[in-house]
Amino acid sequence: MQIVSKSQVKQWLDNKDDMTLIDVLPAENFQKQHIPGAINIPFKDNANFVKDVTQHVVLKDQRIVVYCLNTQCPLSKDAARELESAGFTNVQAFEEGVEGWFGKPAGQAAA
Repeated sequence: MQIVSKSQVKQWLDNKDDMTLIDVLPAENFQKQHIPGAINIPFKDNANFVKDVTQHVVLKDQRIVVYCLNTQCPLSKDAARELESAGFTNVQAFEEGVEGWFGKPAGQAAA
């Protein structure tokens, strides 16, 4: 699993690179805020996670970027590992997540 930066993800989005950006947080989080262009496939308590991803990603070598809330959230790395175990070969984790993309929520101290 490769960890990618906000600038790298932004570059791929700006260039319209062939990439599937997956928000692995629960649907409620996705509805509140998500990175533009992302799809929502919740990871936690989802026994069909890999099956759900394969409905959107046909080729095992297509770039997949997964993200969750922030660097303390383990879901993006866990999801990336599970996808790699299922045979996907180009999986990255954007571990800064939603908070890193948009900045910390109001009232929360910076780390």
